[in-house]
Amino acid sequence: MRPDAEELIDAVLDESDCIDDLIDVIREQREAMRKRDTDSVNALMDEARDLSFEAQSQEKQRDDLARKFSAKYSCDTYASSLASVMADDEKEEFNRAVDKLTQSVFVLKSEMMILTGLIDQHEQYTSMLLSEWRRLNGDIVSQSGSADFRG
Repeated sequence: MRPDAEELIDAVLDESDCIDDLIDVIREQREAMRKRDTDSVNALMDEARDLSFEAQSQEKQRDDLARKFSAKYSCDTYASSLASVMADDEKEEFNRAVDKLTQSVFVLKSEMMILTGLIDQHEQYTSMLLSEWRRLNGDIVSQSGSADFRG
């Protein structure tokens, strides 16, 4: 296997692994939210942020290697184009790596949709509670600002 093809395959797999780690943290974070474990949620948010930056770095590295590979072998940076100039053994490993990365990205998007839905539900619930609190507060306090204790 050519070193540049192997380096590109490794970069694709590294990015996929990083995204898989991020998925695990997001799932742990969701479980910590369910358990109302604020300390864990905060720690996991920090970990997710760090992994997100790492994933972006991995993506940039993969993109740089794909650009170099495509320039060297006169092809586009699309996975199918990159694979078209690879030897059979390289192509097979590369396609497996690309499939793994594609699956990881799909799962991450799904997890993010779930998390976004939970945040939206929390926002609606908080809004309802604030609205009810304001309504009750308005019923208890009279126009003059003093409490009304009449039955």
